Amino acid sequence: MVARRSIALVLCLALARCVGPAADPRDATLLSVFARADQPLLRARPSLVAGRYARMARGAYDFYRGSLPLFLHDWRDGASDLSRSRFTLDLPQPWSAGDPHVENFGTLRARDGSLALEPNDLDGADRAPYLWDLRRLTVGLCLAARLSNPDAPDARAAAVRAIPAIVRAAASAYAAAIAAHARGAPLARITAAGGDPALEDLFRRAQRDADRRRELTDLTVLTSARRALLRGAPDATDPENVLGELPEAARDALPALLSRYRATLLAPPPPEYFTVLDSAREYGSGVASWPRVRALVLVRGPTDAPGDDVILEVKELADSITPGGPPPGVWFDTVPARLVASARALWALPDADPLWGAGEWLGLPVLVRTESEAHKTLRVDRFVAALGTPDALTSLARRLGALVARLHAAPLPDGSAVAPAIASVLARDPEGFAQEQADVSDRYAARVLADWERFRRVLTERGPSLGLPVDAADAPGADQRALFGIPPAVRSF
Repeated sequence: MVARRSIALVLCLALARCVGPAADPRDATLLSVFARADQPLLRARPSLVAGRYARMARGAYDFYRGSLPLFLHDWRDGASDLSRSRFTLDLPQPWSAGDPHVENFGTLRARDGSLALEPNDLDGADRAPYLWDLRRLTVGLCLAARLSNPDAPDARAAAVRAIPAIVRAAASAYAAAIAAHARGAPLARITAAGGDPALEDLFRRAQRDADRRRELTDLTVLTSARRALLRGAPDATDPENVLGELPEAARDALPALLSRYRATLLAPPPPEYFTVLDSAREYGSGVASWPRVRALVLVRGPTDAPGDDVILEVKELADSITPGGPPPGVWFDTVPARLVASARALWALPDADPLWGAGEWLGLPVLVRTESEAHKTLRVDRFVAALGTPDALTSLARRLGALVARLHAAPLPDGSAVAPAIASVLARDPEGFAQEQADVSDRYAARVLADWERFRRVLTERGPSLGLPVDAADAPGADQRALFGIPPAVRSF
C-alpha cells in the first residue's frame, strides 16, 4: 500500500509540473484522468499507450471509445449532469455490458451457424446502475449522428437535427422493453435485421464472409497442405494492424492456456481441436485495448484438414470501469470469472460464440474467442447515405435501446429480476424519461467533441504520451519486454 501511494504521489507531482499553473482547467482534468487511468501501462509500455492516444486523436468516435475513464470522472463529478436524473436507481444493479456504445454491438455466430446481434465487447462487463449503460449508449448515438455523412453536409445536418428524436426513440424503446420484461416477456435473440438499414448491412456482410471463411483467406497462407498465419500488415488499408512473432516463452505457454480456457467453455471441443499450428503477436487493434497484449492462435479445429482450421484471438483483460462499487455481497474472484459470468448472463444464448472463454497466460488474465469475419461490428463510419438518414439512425437507436433493456432483464445469480424495479421507476413519467435522456446525452456529446479537440491540441503540445512522465527504471523484465514488443510506427495525427 505504501509503495502504491508513493508511486501515485510521484506521478501527481510530476503531472502538476507538466500542467503548469496557467493550464486550462479542463486540460488539467484530461491529464489527471489519463495519468491515473494509464499509470500502470505508462510505466511498463509507454510506446503502446502512445499508439492508443494517436488512434484517439484521429477520430472523435475513437476518442469516445478510448476515454471511458473520462466518462467515469464526469459521471462522478457533481458539477456535471451526466449522472443526474429524476429516474435514478442505484440498487438493484443489473448485469452491465460495461461499455455498450454503438460500436460494441455486432454479430456473433452460434454453434448451429446462425448469426445474432449481441454486445460483442464485454471486457468491462460487470454489475452497474442501469443508467450507466443507457447513457453510454445514447451519448454514442448522438455522436454517431453528428459524425454521420462526413462528405454530405446537408445529410449530416439533417441527422443532427434529428438527434432529440433519435435519443428519445432509444430511451422509449428501452422503457417499453424493460416494462415488457418485467411482465415476463422472453429475452429474445435478434437473428434478423427486421427492416433496419444498419442491421441489414451488418447481417448481410456477416453472412457473406461467414460462408467464405474469409478470416482464413485474409489472415493465413496455405502452403504444402499446411496453414500458417501471415506476418506484417494483413490489410493494406490498415497498416498499423500488424502481426509479428510471439516470444518463445509466450508460444510455449499457449497449450497450458488453451487447456485451462477449454474448461470455461459450455460445450468444449475435444483437446486435439486446440492443437496449436501457429501463433502471432497482434498490434494496433482496438482503441481502449490498444496497449493490451493480443495474439492470434491458429488451431487444428475439427479435423486435420486445413480447410477447417480455426483462428482464436487471445486478448489481455483489465479491471472493469463502472461507477461506484458492486452491490453488497457481490464480487468476482478473478477478472476471467467476471468476464465468463457476464457473457453467460448477457447473451440470449449463453454460448453465442461457442469458443468464448477466458484464462490466464503468463500471469495475465485473458479472453479467448473466435476470430471470424462472421463477427461483424457496427461502425459509425458506415453511417452514410441510406444508413445515415434520420429514419435509419432512429430505427437503429430503437433496436439498440430495446437490446440494452434485454441485457438488464437477465436474471441475477440468485435468480432475482431487476427489470420490475427499473420499470417501476420509469413508469412515473415515460415521456419525461425519454426527454431527459435526449437533453443530457446531446449536451454531453457536445462536450465529448470539445474534449476531443482539446485532447488533440494537448497531445500536439506535450508529445505522444501527453507529457506524462516515463522513467526508464520502470521498464519491465526481459520476458515482459519481449511480449509487449515494439509496436509499428505510429502515424502522426
